[in-house]
Amino acid sequence: MGKVLNRIGRLILLVTMIGSYTMWVVGIDAPVTKYMYANSSILLLIAVILVLLLNCTKLKFIDWLTVALALATWLLFHFTESIRHSTMQTDTMIPLIILLVLCFKVCVFDRVDQTLLLIVSLVALSATLYRMSVELPQLIPADEIFKESNKLESIWINTNTIGATLMFSTMMASSLIKAYRNKVFNLLLLPVYIGGVLGTWVSQSKTSFAILVGFILVDNLLPKRFLQRSKVWLFGFVGVAALGPLLFYLCAESDTVDLFTGRERIWHEFFAKWLSDPQHIKVGMEPFVASWKPLGTHNAFLFTLSNFGVIGYLILFGFLVSMILLIGFRKKTLDRLQVSLLLGFLLIWIHSFMEDILLAPHWMPIVYSFLGLAFYFRPEKKRGRHERPTTPKRRKRVKQTSPVSNEERPIAPVDEEGWDQPEELSRVQRHRR
Repeated sequence: MGKVLNRIGRLILLVTMIGSYTMWVVGIDAPVTKYMYANSSILLLIAVILVLLLNCTKLKFIDWLTVALALATWLLFHFTESIRHSTMQTDTMIPLIILLVLCFKVCVFDRVDQTLLLIVSLVALSATLYRMSVELPQLIPADEIFKESNKLESIWINTNTIGATLMFSTMMASSLIKAYRNKVFNLLLLPVYIGGVLGTWVSQSKTSFAILVGFILVDNLLPKRFLQRSKVWLFGFVGVAALGPLLFYLCAESDTVDLFTGRERIWHEFFAKWLSDPQHIKVGMEPFVASWKPLGTHNAFLFTLSNFGVIGYLILFGFLVSMILLIGFRKKTLDRLQVSLLLGFLLIWIHSFMEDILLAPHWMPIVYSFLGLAFYFRPEKKRGRHERPTTPKRRKRVKQTSPVSNEERPIAPVDEEGWDQPEELSRVQRHRR
């Protein structure tokens, strides 16, 4: 019964990912997707609670501590809600991430679930590309579609959202295709890569394009065996979480740096407001909006500091880093799929330098599936009870002896010069005869 409930939990998680892709492929103007978008945090919370209730007997002591951490985090920010001018939806963001990752940890996706997710990713990628091919010629001339001068901000939805959809579906699909280690399946890699790269380029989602190209290069050029055995690269997550805010502050205070397409101006205003009050630094402040335009931080790390302060920042990224290191150091070597997924998750963190995507409830199932699927370890092949070992046992060499004992063997007499005299017998042998 436990296996059936666990399978149901995995299907629920898969449905949340399907729902997330549906919002971006269909658009949020339709009644159903509009409702899903407006209530994404509530719907995801219901799904997560249902998964944990179905698998409550599988929860270990450390898992219950994780549930307690999520509850304590929600209580902390709920009681400071009036100070931060926050909402219930904002207060549940960090607890929701913690519980969602726990669900993936308890309901580990096996090969069947991975195959279903591969199909979902390929459908999302194909449907998005098809809709772009239909919608774009109606908006701009065909000869300008692939030009960089194409400055579309929206097609059926924001172009950055379309680019992120293509980026995530391409990264997940290619990682799962490689996991099969099948030459026929590998033939799908090239069209998947081409479709994702062309789609992000045409949509002019520069961040998604750069991250996707970076993932393709890193996932194919870096030596996988080295990354499987050496876990040092996993501490890159620690470096990003620890040094990221410092990098953004230095860029915001510089008059010459323009690495983040003008976001430095937003960050400069954010830091001026956030650092003005110790309370803002500890538990956060009211939602930040730029003074000259209705823009947020456009950065997941600064969004966390803005809404939850240093306390929330340490809780969220401390939890994520601990889960990543738990996966990395649980066994001596990582699986190839785990390496691809964690590399993808690290690049998603870098993508979050430009977007709030790590904390957006409508993106969470897709984003944290990269971490969640990394909990899967390929089972080791075990030898059957009656199966012979691969290396044959060495036979002991038995020293063969003559059937005639040494006592009965005739001994030739030796003369004074040491030469054998076989024609003469010793007195002892004559006596025995």
